[in-house]
Amino acid sequence: MNVYIDENLVPFFPEAFLNEFSVRPITSEETIRQADGLLLLPEFNVHRTPSQRAVYERLGLRMVFVTMPAEGVWYLNESETRRKKWAEVLKKCDKHPEVSAYRCDLNASRLRSLL
Repeated sequence: MNVYIDENLVPFFPEAFLNEFSVRPITSEETIRQADGLLLLPEFNVHRTPSQRAVYERLGLRMVFVTMPAEGVWYLNESETRRKKWAEVLKKCDKHPEVSAYRCDLNASRLRSLL
């Protein structure tokens, strides 16, 4: 599975995770159009912007909208913990290819389908 990440999220993910799964940064809308896998995007109110979600779905993209914790970034110094948790998230997403949109917190503790 190809994994792409919004360039604004890159600093919050451990380098070991990015390298292990060959995660590629999304730097522009053109990159999104060429993507063919799972996108990790910052959370926005996707339920309030169904037209944007429809564009992603029309392109055949699967997305995980990452919610940043209000109380700060946990595990920032525990890169191995975060790497393992996000590896589990990717496996769960890969098991259910029919689901195209998920929401998950940065700490990978709450993954849920948006459909």
